Amino acid sequence: MIDRATVDRIMDAVRIEDVIGDFVALRKRGSNYLGLCPFHADKNPSLSVSATKGIFKCFSCGKAGTAVSFIMDHEHLSYPEALRYLAKKYNIEIVEEEETAEEAAHRMKYESLLVVSEYAQKFYQVILWNTDTGRNIGLSYFRERQFTDETIRKFGLGYAADRTLSLHKDALQHGYKREYLVDSGLCIERDNGDLADRFFDRVMFPIYSISGRVIAFGGRTLSHEKTVAKYVNSPQSDIYDKSRSLYGIFQAKSAIAKADRCILVEGYADVISMHQTGICNVVASSGTALTVEQIRMIKRFTSNITLIYDGDEAGIKAALRGTDLILEEGMNVQVVLLPPEDDPDSFAKAHPRVEVEEYIAEHSVDFITFKSDILSRQSAGDPIQRARMINDIIRSISVIPDAILRTVYVETLAERFDQKSDDILAKIAELREKKRELDRSRERAERYTYTQDPGPQEAPPPGEADEPVVEEAPLTNSFLAAQERELAYCLVKFGFHQLFFPGQDASSQAVTVADYIRASLEQDEIKFENPLYRRIYDEFYSFAPSIKSGTVLERQEAMIKHFQDMEDRLIVQQCLDFVLDTHELKVKEYVRMLEPEEARLSLVVPRLVILYKKRIVEQHCARVTRSIAEAEHSGDMQLQLRLIGELQTFNKIKIFLSQELAKKD
Repeated sequence: MIDRATVDRIMDAVRIEDVIGDFVALRKRGSNYLGLCPFHADKNPSLSVSATKGIFKCFSCGKAGTAVSFIMDHEHLSYPEALRYLAKKYNIEIVEEEETAEEAAHRMKYESLLVVSEYAQKFYQVILWNTDTGRNIGLSYFRERQFTDETIRKFGLGYAADRTLSLHKDALQHGYKREYLVDSGLCIERDNGDLADRFFDRVMFPIYSISGRVIAFGGRTLSHEKTVAKYVNSPQSDIYDKSRSLYGIFQAKSAIAKADRCILVEGYADVISMHQTGICNVVASSGTALTVEQIRMIKRFTSNITLIYDGDEAGIKAALRGTDLILEEGMNVQVVLLPPEDDPDSFAKAHPRVEVEEYIAEHSVDFITFKSDILSRQSAGDPIQRARMINDIIRSISVIPDAILRTVYVETLAERFDQKSDDILAKIAELREKKRELDRSRERAERYTYTQDPGPQEAPPPGEADEPVVEEAPLTNSFLAAQERELAYCLVKFGFHQLFFPGQDASSQAVTVADYIRASLEQDEIKFENPLYRRIYDEFYSFAPSIKSGTVLERQEAMIKHFQDMEDRLIVQQCLDFVLDTHELKVKEYVRMLEPEEARLSLVVPRLVILYKKRIVEQHCARVTRSIAEAEHSGDMQLQLRLIGELQTFNKIKIFLSQELAKKD
């Protein structure tokens, strides 16, 4: 495991806006940064990043955390793996402590898959540049495609030679394990146990993650035989999900954010040639149909997409498929069709940057113009086909989430096809209602499935199934948890603040919020029941003695930072909610007060403690009341009398606490 001193060095070096900015386009807004949240289908910038506090929060889905937790969630890494990621980013040497076998195995597998993929990229690159076979075949091919040496190196292109230069043999000789070669998709294990390279006699296009790690490959054959597949791609693996990957995203993300537009093409060569001509905000879906996850990845950097596809039938169909998905994600989409004889690769090579940019600007059309032009050709004056075409465009408009934008497109469609806007709006309303009903049906089906299979249930205590109705219903644990949450909130945010009581003079020993809460609970041997709040409680008092210097605010900030840097994700999330949310203490008498919370602590904290104790007593009263009913039902008079005595005692305590509570009003 990584030692504490190293963790502290990493945390001190990290700038959260830089870390999140590697994945999300952030814009300065006051003292914070705003961007689209990558953890849900964000339509408007909901992610707030505080550089001064070192934390982020999405005010839509509620996700919050530090740079470490962001990397954990975004890159699907464990806590130690996320620390290693940040250490590598900031060139910090890792000092390890002993880790469990399970932690080591998990870390080693994920990292090993990345390491072996990066080894393979270097292996293919070395063959390309440093062997006769690579230079004569692979490098010659790239140069015939007019890729410069600089471009070839920028995208890490390589060559997988024939089986005489075997990747798996070289990898095994260098100590890489066969299981990682297989799990990464670089090699195939035959029935007899032998290994074989997946890629051979192919030029290689490495696929990078958004953070710049090699996660997969695409290999293109140079053979003209029809029986040989033109492309062989890496299979799905622990590090590669093709539906969530975009070719060129690592090289293009900064340019996309700067241009506030992403150009989406189809193939590897299309991306490379566009970059080489100087247009770098270009990515490709890499031979797969465009997915929602890919669109959302782009949306982290811009809300504007331009589709540039071939002008042939396949390119037109691909553009038609993609527009509705992009619109449904609330993004703006334009389409550029190249001349039938061109694709983005050939077009970029045949024209200088200025001409390519001018062509894109002059030939970009909105989806209505694009669809109507294409579908008009197909309808060829047929009124039935024309009606189908209009309905198809209406369906596209109906998926747009923004009502104002829908209205704008409705007016455009009505004017173009001489239709009534009201008729189009009515059709859109009908389509959207059908979709909502379909969504509701799916939700009902999911709830029905869930309730039909609730899993193993605890048997009720003897007699509870037919127990008589009692006057006082039992309080739930969640009700107590709400009170424990308030006390945990006071500890995390105000634990070192001093309380002042009536009649207290300057010579009196200072009592902090933390001192008061612990003394009050230990006096009655009370421990938090909720596991999360109990861990927060224990962690506070365990770590507090180590914070010996500084002002109250500095000590409180040190405690909050400690909670933010913990490995326990639930604690981190809860404590960030405490810090980030506008948290009103749930005490009616003080909700409307304008003073800051610090000014109310001497009133609020004692009242919270008394209220918490009162709820515990009420819970005991409810439990004893049920037991009395059971005893009466079973005819056990002796037990009934003993329980009545207990109930009377608890009622006296409850009355006392109610009186104490009234004194605080």
